[in-house]
Amino acid sequence: MDSQDVHGFASDRPILKIKEDLLGRSKFSKDLADAIAGWHGKDSLVVALHGDWGSGKSSIKNMAVANLKSLTENRPDVVEFSPWEWAAQDKITASFFQEISKSIGRIDKSKSGKKLSATLKKYGRYLNTGESLVTGLSAALPTLFILATLVGVGGNFSGESWVKTVSTAILGLLAAWAAALKWGKGLLNKLSGNAEATAKEKEQSLSDIRQELTSLLSERASSLIVVMDDLDRLTPGQLRMVFQLVKANLEFPKVVFLLLFQRDLVEEKLTDGKQLGRDYLEKIIQVPFDIPKIEVTLLHDLLFSRIDQVIKQDKSAAEMFDSGRWGNIFRGALHAYFDNLRNVYRYTSTLSFHFSLLKGKSVFEVNPVDLIAIECIRIFEPEIYKEIARSKDIFTKSSYSGDKKSREAITSLINGILDKASTNKREHVRELIKQLFPAIEWALNGRQYADCFSKRWLREMRVCHPSNFNKYFQFSIPKGELSNSDLRDMLSRTSDSESFSSFILLLMERGILKNALSQFESFTDEIPLGDGYSYIKALIDIGDKVDHKYMGFTMSSSNMHAVQLAVCFLRRVDNSKERGQLLLRCFQNSDGISIVENILQHDENSRENSETKILLLDNEFEEIKQEFVHKLDRMSETNPEMLITHEHLVSFLYRWKRWGEEDKVVAWLKAQTANADGCVNLLKGFVNNSSSQTMEDSVAKITSYIKLKDIENFIEVEPIASAISNIDEQKMDAQGKEAIKLFTAALKQREKGIEDDWPQI
Repeated sequence: MDSQDVHGFASDRPILKIKEDLLGRSKFSKDLADAIAGWHGKDSLVVALHGDWGSGKSSIKNMAVANLKSLTENRPDVVEFSPWEWAAQDKITASFFQEISKSIGRIDKSKSGKKLSATLKKYGRYLNTGESLVTGLSAALPTLFILATLVGVGGNFSGESWVKTVSTAILGLLAAWAAALKWGKGLLNKLSGNAEATAKEKEQSLSDIRQELTSLLSERASSLIVVMDDLDRLTPGQLRMVFQLVKANLEFPKVVFLLLFQRDLVEEKLTDGKQLGRDYLEKIIQVPFDIPKIEVTLLHDLLFSRIDQVIKQDKSAAEMFDSGRWGNIFRGALHAYFDNLRNVYRYTSTLSFHFSLLKGKSVFEVNPVDLIAIECIRIFEPEIYKEIARSKDIFTKSSYSGDKKSREAITSLINGILDKASTNKREHVRELIKQLFPAIEWALNGRQYADCFSKRWLREMRVCHPSNFNKYFQFSIPKGELSNSDLRDMLSRTSDSESFSSFILLLMERGILKNALSQFESFTDEIPLGDGYSYIKALIDIGDKVDHKYMGFTMSSSNMHAVQLAVCFLRRVDNSKERGQLLLRCFQNSDGISIVENILQHDENSRENSETKILLLDNEFEEIKQEFVHKLDRMSETNPEMLITHEHLVSFLYRWKRWGEEDKVVAWLKAQTANADGCVNLLKGFVNNSSSQTMEDSVAKITSYIKLKDIENFIEVEPIASAISNIDEQKMDAQGKEAIKLFTAALKQREKGIEDDWPQI
């Protein structure tokens, strides 16, 4: 691959040299070259090379030309002409002889070669003059029609023969005038130039020039081979012009035409009401050849070789590559799309480009097998690709338990998308989608997957997981998502608690922590058990620093995700006593409290509900509870300001009161609320938030409130109301002002006999 073409964008271009042949077509090319080089007949020979789009016609032609040029005896002169390049300018005939003449002049410097070149040029001028005249007359027909009508009317007024004679003469003069107006100087100069050149050439007739060409070509030892490619790109009119040029004007000895085109396309263009295109071609083409069908195994070997080159660009992608899945996907679906060279080259060049966009800082960002499959859909089934890209929720929902009507609607929608596939590829697309998106297999008469599979799909960076999906369609890391490189970096830091906790706090600064912790849960099984202390301690360290509030029943906080990460890892420690001792040791050596509080609360609930799957044994459970109370006791004495302003204050108070000494907790709270500032700090902790959303709302409405009964679980509210009654709210921060406002609103509600009925403001 050219260093300037790293993705192989130019690979779709025909090969130029025999040594570039990878599919065993060089022998056919040589045989074709030998066959046409041996033609020395008195008439021209027209050979056609048929092949479908992407079958390699031009590559075979290039190899055949290379073989012709390598001959040592009777080497023919090869001239290539592309009518398609001149078609838009309507100069096919003119440019043909001009290009042939120039080529002969370059190839053959002998006296006879120069003479042949000059004679061909002469011949082209004669034919070109006629073509220009016909074209010009066609352009002037509207004008001539008007003139003829006017003159014709005048002639009809008289029956005298001299009047009609004069009318005809006038028509001729007017026609010349119309030509001058319509064609302009260019054409008239061209016509006069050709006439002058013809006069200088001893006033030879067209027949004389043809005879001269016949004589010159007959005397040559080698033949003249004219190659015309891409004829199937021409319009019907242009095609007929080319074939007429070949048969009517170039019937000369030792001349061979090699015409390349897709047969069915050309036949269709040449078919009209009078004649079938196939019959037309049979009168022109004397020797038709078809491109030999390429062995599918060779095509696939080329495809595999180029995909291997792409994957080797990234070491981590090579390590992630699952050859078993690849084999199933290729044999089940992808193979159907690679039946010609152009598809192979077109596909692998864009795959290489998109592959380069998904290289991460340390690892590849998506599953390489899924990327290979998605790219196939993008290239060959663009409608399917577009529909999948905008149907993320449907294709990535790990389970579906809706009613029969809802399931039928989803099934109908999925089948409607798949019906957009190419007619002869629908079953292959269906199989491919089932393998890429197992979550919807149930809708395609397959199995239904449990939620537990989702973690595996995330670890493997599969397109079927919602956290990975957009990467395959945006070719970048979507905002708010954690990259695979970040996840792997995170995993590598679990052996160092400071490094791991610093990384988590950095993710919080980036605003992606909640999603990052949720994604990392799928990687818990990959954390070495030996990293247990550093990993659990780091989670406890950061637990009090990350967000802990959440609205509704489904939106977890970063704190709760951290709790889940700790629990998932601890359950991997089979020995229950070791598990509890590990948690206790981490807790004793950390300043964090909230993570362990949540673990203890969950285990306490499990005990109260007589659940058997508890995390901690009784002894370890009691030891950790005592350590929790001890930490709060110590904080209340040494740093009461930190505790009263702690994000988790209210939660701590409930557990401190239940697991510790209630009187100590109440006494401490009364001391903290002896002044207005302390009261405001306490009220801030009791502010709650809830979300609500109706069908008409585009976003959820957030409501803040304070429940007086929550405060009264610890102390009376009247002293607090009295302490803040004369407070200067202008000196309060925004949170303080909101807390006072909500507390005052709750008091007013109570006065009306309404107890904690929110929203209150």
